[in-house]
Amino acid sequence: MVPLGIYIHIPFCSTKCDYCNFASGVYPESAVLPYLEALREEILGVKGWLAESCKPLPRLDEFEVDTIYFGGGTPSLIDARHIAGLTRLVGEVFTIAANREVTLEVNPGSVDSQRAQLHVEAGVNRVSIGMQAFQDDLLKRIGRSHSVADSYSTWSLYRSAGISNASLDLIAGLPGQTSKGWQENLDAVEEIAPEHISIYLLEIHEGTRFGSLYSKPATVASGMARRGAGAGAPQGLAAIDLPDEELVVDFYERAAGRFSQMGYRQYEISNFALPGRESRHNLKYWTRQPFIGFGCGAYSHLADWRWGNERSVGRYVERIRQTGHAIEYSADLGAVEHEEEAVFLGLRLTDGIGLAGFRARFGVDLRDRYRTPIAYLQQAGLVEFVPDRFRLTPRGWLLSNEVFTELLR
Repeated sequence: MVPLGIYIHIPFCSTKCDYCNFASGVYPESAVLPYLEALREEILGVKGWLAESCKPLPRLDEFEVDTIYFGGGTPSLIDARHIAGLTRLVGEVFTIAANREVTLEVNPGSVDSQRAQLHVEAGVNRVSIGMQAFQDDLLKRIGRSHSVADSYSTWSLYRSAGISNASLDLIAGLPGQTSKGWQENLDAVEEIAPEHISIYLLEIHEGTRFGSLYSKPATVASGMARRGAGAGAPQGLAAIDLPDEELVVDFYERAAGRFSQMGYRQYEISNFALPGRESRHNLKYWTRQPFIGFGCGAYSHLADWRWGNERSVGRYVERIRQTGHAIEYSADLGAVEHEEEAVFLGLRLTDGIGLAGFRARFGVDLRDRYRTPIAYLQQAGLVEFVPDRFRLTPRGWLLSNEVFTELLR
């Protein structure tokens, strides 16, 4: 059977972080149950509304779900019985692999020992904890609701509950972040000893509080859009300067070096794992494997079809009630789109793109197809060829957006 990933979006948060542009927010308690009921309807009706799409899609009984990912938002905020119920529901609709990976995103301070144990009993066998930084003043500055003590406590709760596969997140480039503070972050990671680490560089998005505070474009670092502190901050809001690009690059390179010494392998631009502990679910996104997303703002990829749901919680619930689905965006990928997707997603992985596989899939040699931009990028030290593979160099990881733009212009 063909492996399939399932993503379930839980949009509820206790606070909205200043940098966050995900389909999430602080909602009244009265919004939770209607949303979860709509989510149930969407999952139960998936076979029907996919059939009604008239797309040449494979039958869902040809798939076996081997990863389930509860993202958000803060899925750990809702009653653990709902996580258990949704996991059972997926098992009623789909065939479930015996060795499935079930990941729950967790905010530090959002669980107690009973809830952590209930998550494990519900089938969760991997958690991803959004620690972000290990300085209380910095956490407050970016709108996080937890403390450093909460990070350590939450980690211990899941270890005690039996979770032996856990990830933590860090963000580099936060307002006022210092070299000393970043060193504290790396020391804390070594003390905690997770199986997996994700490091993200701060992205500034319109529509967020940071989007108002930091409005002047600046150089892109690590292939992720960032903006410098600008004069466009609304009156009454104080913008603390972001670290400059050289310092953020130093943060990233120091982390990569330190984690390598600790036995982690960098397998994607932002992700490091102990051997065999890579995120199986997230690898589906980068290797273009099929996945179906449920909930507001969730995206899906099946065969040649991509689709995404309505982002608003209220409109999502209403559309599910009316039609059984909440598809807001869809696209049929042609040969060119498939090829371009294979290039920019494949290059996110540190192993890069297999030349033989690319030739077999698209009937063309990648070196011939992109000969001119590859020559330019090689001269700049951003890409390289190793036996039968094309990949970014470590410098290329830091400028990946520029590489993708040059290759796919």
